[in-house]
Amino acid sequence: MVNGLAKVLPGKTADEEEMLELLAFNEKMAELGKMAAGVVHELNTPLSVIVSATQMILREEGLSDFVREMVDRINLEANRLAELTKGVLTFTRREGGGGEETDVNQVMREVLAFLRYEAQKRSIAILEDLDFRLPYIAAEANRIKQIFINLVMNAIQAMGHSGKLFLRSSRGPESTVMVQITDTGMGIPAEIVEHLFTPFFTTKGPGEGTGLGLYVTKRLLDAIGGTIAVQSAVGEGTTFTLTFPVAE
Repeated sequence: MVNGLAKVLPGKTADEEEMLELLAFNEKMAELGKMAAGVVHELNTPLSVIVSATQMILREEGLSDFVREMVDRINLEANRLAELTKGVLTFTRREGGGGEETDVNQVMREVLAFLRYEAQKRSIAILEDLDFRLPYIAAEANRIKQIFINLVMNAIQAMGHSGKLFLRSSRGPESTVMVQITDTGMGIPAEIVEHLFTPFFTTKGPGEGTGLGLYVTKRLLDAIGGTIAVQSAVGEGTTFTLTFPVAE
């Protein structure tokens, strides 16, 4: 039990106790998010100094090829970290009041910046087939980011320590944008697929999942008029297909 919360409330059902535990856990994660945002702000200052300093050095004449290559590499990595911290900050901002428009491909790239290290650590290759001519979708960027993080992390975890992750974006039917996230994991048995979006249903071990990720993902899509479908074959992998309404 988290903080012994459910223990002090006798007469609660198992589901109510689990909900209380999740609420306590979410509160802790919210505080952690605030701390992370503060850390990111602090990182941005030295990163800006590093980027500016490397650019000034690269303007100097007479640098050896070796020094120029090393400084250029520092500049590249500092810029990469700066983009990552910018993505963290956009994820921690409060959502707007509606009417937002979002570039699906940009959000996908930001999510991959978060999770690429996790994929590389597991020897998982990421393959992209993104259509950059797509129109904006009618949704708030942070909602879409949460959807992609849920699905990409699920795919990475499903593959364990090797595999391929395919990300595709294209025009969908009837003024929609379509995104497909495919993994080469073990696949999901048919009798489990029908329960994937049920709250608290999980195939992960104790402490590895709350059973709310896909449920929340579907609710977020329902709220913006989108859809989610899943196709899976045991021993081959799984594909989640998402559709988002195009912004008018």
